[in-house]
Formats: sequence, structure tokens, C-alpha cells
Amino acid sequence: TNSCGSASADVVVTLDPAPDPGTNGTLTICISDPATDLLNELGGTPDGGGSWAPALTSGTGMFDPSVDPGGTYTYTVTNGCGSASADVIVTVINAPDAGTNGATSFCPSDAPADLFGFLNGTPDLGGTWSPALASGTGVFDPLLDAGGTYTYTVTASCGTASADVVVT
Repeated sequence: TNSCGSASADVVVTLDPAPDPGTNGTLTICISDPATDLLNELGGTPDGGGSWAPALTSGTGMFDPSVDPGGTYTYTVTNGCGSASADVIVTVINAPDAGTNGATSFCPSDAPADLFGFLNGTPDLGGTWSPALASGTGVFDPLLDAGGTYTYTVTASCGTASADVVVT
């Protein structure tokens, strides 16, 4: 105070929070699954409005396993206090492949053969045959096994696939 009166002024101080991209996350997804928002795969409470690198086909944070490749996707949030990033590591699992149908003929005197070799395409290993063959595996023995349709089935975390081999 002085002889002319008193004066005051207020200063408003605002603290901006540091950018929060959340915490690193992982996503394992089947190639046939619907698109999913990668923001939901980050831990914590990530700020919205960030950007993804590499860019996703959607142009947003929606990961579509039928078109986007697996890999590391980095989410970056920027504000007046700087930038911060977190990663989502995405693994895309293909559907099982039993190959495509095939056919073969045996004579009773022919040597046993693995029916897997008569499937077309690129079937996955580890499937099962039905009906069961005398060998207990996929080996057809013309002296012990009957002609007919044998189905090869592959089951994996992303589904089941089957293909037939017709044996005469």
C-alpha cells in the first residue's frame, strides 16, 4: 500500500499432465477375427488423440488381421509437455490348413504309403485321420485297410480344417 491506494493481481498457474500413452501390450489374433481397436490393448489409461506407427490400413487405431500384418505398433501421444509412446506387439495366427482333397489307388500288393502325401496344397502337419488306419498313423496299408474316404483334420487355436483322400 502506498498513498495512492493498493493494487493486486492474480496469476493462474495450470499444470498440464505429462502425455500418457498407456503401457505396452500384446495382442494375439486370428486372421479371421474382426478388426479390433489397438488402444484397448494398451495397459493403463492411455490418452486419446494419439497416432499409430506404422499406419494401419484403417487410417485409425483399428487393426484388421485380414489386411494388417503382425508386428510392433507404436502409439504416440503429444501435448505441451512433450511426447510419450507405448507399443502393442501383434501376432496374427493363420487358420489351420488341411490341404485340399486328393485321391489315390492301391493294388493289394502295393507297399503301405502315408495318405498325407496324397493331400493337395500345403497341409499343416499334426492332424488326425478318420476313420483310424490300422497303422495308428496316416499310413495306409492295402493289406489291412479298406478303400474309402479318409478325412484329415487339423485343429488349431483359430479353428478346424478338413480335407479328404479317397482311396480305391
